[in-house]
Amino acid sequence: MNFEPEMPGMNTHSSDGTKESHYRILVCASRPETLTLAALLEAADQMYRCTVTSDVKEFRTQLLVDRCEVILIAADDVDLELTNDIRRLQPHASMVFAAPSVGVKDLTKAMQAGAVDFLTGPLNAEEVEDRIKLAATRSIELVEREERMHRLRSLSRRIDAETEQLEDIPTSVTNLDSAGPFAIESAAPQDDDRRLDEVAMCSEFRTLIRQELDVEDLLRTALEYLLVKTGPTNAAVYLAGGDESFGLGAYVNCDLSRKSVEPMLRRLCDEACPAISEHADVLRFEDAKEFIAECDLGTEVSTDIEMVAVPCHFDGECLAVMFLFRSEAESFEDSVAQTLDALREILAEQLATLIRVHNRMENAWPEDVVDEEGDLGWDDLAA
Repeated sequence: MNFEPEMPGMNTHSSDGTKESHYRILVCASRPETLTLAALLEAADQMYRCTVTSDVKEFRTQLLVDRCEVILIAADDVDLELTNDIRRLQPHASMVFAAPSVGVKDLTKAMQAGAVDFLTGPLNAEEVEDRIKLAATRSIELVEREERMHRLRSLSRRIDAETEQLEDIPTSVTNLDSAGPFAIESAAPQDDDRRLDEVAMCSEFRTLIRQELDVEDLLRTALEYLLVKTGPTNAAVYLAGGDESFGLGAYVNCDLSRKSVEPMLRRLCDEACPAISEHADVLRFEDAKEFIAECDLGTEVSTDIEMVAVPCHFDGECLAVMFLFRSEAESFEDSVAQTLDALREILAEQLATLIRVHNRMENAWPEDVVDEEGDLGWDDLAA
């Protein structure tokens, strides 16, 4: 079960046609499922260099020893503390979970931990190799992309330094007015590093979603990417319909099931979406507690929830409205608003593309009547 689509530029062979150098795999073989997978990889024609640890304690120590492309670990061995250690010590490694069987709880844990794949059930050696190779090449791509970004930053700083020597022109910054009491306050002007990171993020997001020509696949891919940037959160996406109406297109459950917040989702659809679609900014609900209390969701749903609304416009038309909401204890930072603001137009643009494709595919008969005594409308061409 892959959580990330194949990224552009992923090559499993070098340019001269020879095999890629060994992929470095760190395996926590404390359970039978990971021990079996490690044995399959070690027998894979010397393509993988596996470092196998016998327990979680030894695995933690090995994280400090050498960089690896893939971390293979059993789902039951992972907790929040271990996830944070992996991200801190092996930031470019792709994490792959393994388990005899998988349930909703396991999938949720995998997504929250940032795992790129989940190996489950009986798998043959070829399938295991292919999926581990895909995870490894993803890590290599991330390292190469970061190196390119580092070179771009260095070049940008050098150009800026040379420009300052020629002339010292102050940069004027326009303060954008907030769109009402719900608007998230604008952050300080972005520095060069932040701008370059945002350009790279937008390019990556655009490349991912342009591959999706189905609305459900598009929303799933977009939300998976967004949740990596925002952190675990509940999210609902409403798609615009006719007569200024909206319909729920997708819902992501972090800690609130769709059934438990159904009344709130209906009210957001009927009341909030039409009003928010007229705004141009990313918005924060200052009265989220009052709004949720009025929805009468029951005692199992806390009202201490922060909510953000994201209207997605393209060519002057609101095509979708996203709502992100989670506990106030993990409130949204201003950087989240900047990320959502950068990506929402790209999502709206792809939605507009799908709408155009759908409209072109509608069934329609030619208006001209075919001359039955003539060539039946096929012209006079021979195949």
